Amino acid sequence: MKLSSRGIVLHTINYSETSLVVKIYTEQSGMGSFIVSGVRSKKGKFSTSHFQPLTLIEFNALGKPGQSMLRITDVHLAPPFSGIPGDMIKSTIALFIAEVIYRSVREEEVNPSLFNFLHNGIQFLDLSHNNCARFHIYFMIQFSRYLGFYPNGIFISDTSYFDLREGLFRNDKPVHADFFDIVQTATLYKLMNSSFDNFHEAAIPAAISKTLLYGLVTYFEIHQTHGHQIRSHKVLEEVLS
Repeated sequence: MKLSSRGIVLHTINYSETSLVVKIYTEQSGMGSFIVSGVRSKKGKFSTSHFQPLTLIEFNALGKPGQSMLRITDVHLAPPFSGIPGDMIKSTIALFIAEVIYRSVREEEVNPSLFNFLHNGIQFLDLSHNNCARFHIYFMIQFSRYLGFYPNGIFISDTSYFDLREGLFRNDKPVHADFFDIVQTATLYKLMNSSFDNFHEAAIPAAISKTLLYGLVTYFEIHQTHGHQIRSHKVLEEVLS
């Protein structure tokens, strides 16, 4: 069996003394785990830089019938990053987004629209010269559309709350604690109607940004991560503070 595909690196685990098991979301076969031999050896064929979280790659992999994981035989950056590696904010956002995707996507089948959204969004983060300090918030909102729990209901300015458990705008305050207040909900709605090109123009106070981040993490954990917690937002918060 062979596979040639573009992919998004999401997670790695050490395997044997010098190898890695790499979790990759691929264009051709969805989510998959792959073995990379000798990558942690000085004489290895590949560099570990090819397998950092959120790296965009093109690769070939081979395996025998019945094997649970294919072995990567060739890989190159596609395209190489120019902005993320040297930017503390972008690189921390990249680690966070990689975890969100890793915890959220389970499908082992082709989904071109989801792959293109992720691939294009990552490239935008890398190449953008605008302020990307709120990129992760905008990204999570738009990502939820492709996962099937995009915020629903009718938003009414100055009266709507967003219920994180139900995924709905509502005009009465929920009796539970998992909701955005009126100001936070208005900011959410504003970002829902923004684009990659102009989301940075929304003036979001730091306190609102923090609340949106924690609320969206809760939103994903309720609807998508299957009991797994997202943890790297705490590091992201420290970098952005």
